[in-house]
Amino acid sequence: MSRLRSRLRFRIDDESHLRTIADSSLPLWGVGILVVAIVTIGIFCGGLLVMITPLKQLLPGYLKEDQRDATEESLLRLDSIIGTYETNSRYIENFLRATDTDRLPTDSIPKIDTILETSTEDSLIGPSERERNFVARMQEHERFNVSVLAPLAADGMIFTNVTDNGIFSSSTLKEPYPEVILASGANVKAMTDGTVVDAAYSSPKGCYSMAIQHRGGFLSYYSGLGSPLVDIGEKVSAGQIIASPPSPDANGRRIIRVRLWHNGIPLIPYDYIGKEHSTRPDRQIEAENSFTAPRGR
Repeated sequence: MSRLRSRLRFRIDDESHLRTIADSSLPLWGVGILVVAIVTIGIFCGGLLVMITPLKQLLPGYLKEDQRDATEESLLRLDSIIGTYETNSRYIENFLRATDTDRLPTDSIPKIDTILETSTEDSLIGPSERERNFVARMQEHERFNVSVLAPLAADGMIFTNVTDNGIFSSSTLKEPYPEVILASGANVKAMTDGTVVDAAYSSPKGCYSMAIQHRGGFLSYYSGLGSPLVDIGEKVSAGQIIASPPSPDANGRRIIRVRLWHNGIPLIPYDYIGKEHSTRPDRQIEAENSFTAPRGR
């Protein structure tokens, strides 16, 4: 190869026969283009080889997401197994040292940790002053919303019973998610005016649930319903029938559950509709038992 007038000359001679096999010359810019073309063809052929052959399986990090997750889980399990094995090995080694009959009384047993040490103190950093203040403010806001804001927002709203013939379960009377026991044939009604925003069927429970948005930031939720009688987006009024009663459970009771929120904060439904379901305390159990349907109905 020789350089002549800013050109590169390539020449191949056959000295045994005294003849020239190939002789060509290229300008410098032509050599650059040739090199780029060769590199490009090489990259293209390499990528094509990886795409159409199993070679891609050998590339690091090429595993699919599910395969990578399975590999990471297997590595974690293997690490746990190795840790358990080492702990058991140290325990056996310590036991053999202690029971060695050839051990002299003056020999001391090396201290070998056989149980992973766990600190009795909480290793997590305790809440900061700002965090404690924030939690206190949120709790105070929630109490203020439940005791003041929610009753003020409910002023002027008509809350009615969710059924004509039903009673709150005595065990869930003051809970945010109480049970309402219905008599046979007693339909479920909306507790106040609003718009149905959700209705869904639960296959495992074999019943429906429904959510109704009310004015003033109130939202009510009913679960354990029979067939719904209103559709999503339909406006309902207080006391309007929204669903049929559920089938009796194993104890012969038809039970639904109700919830009530104000601006996302749970309320006690009994405080708003409990008067419609109230009964004398000495007749509470008697009233609950009266709503028990015969078995099989």
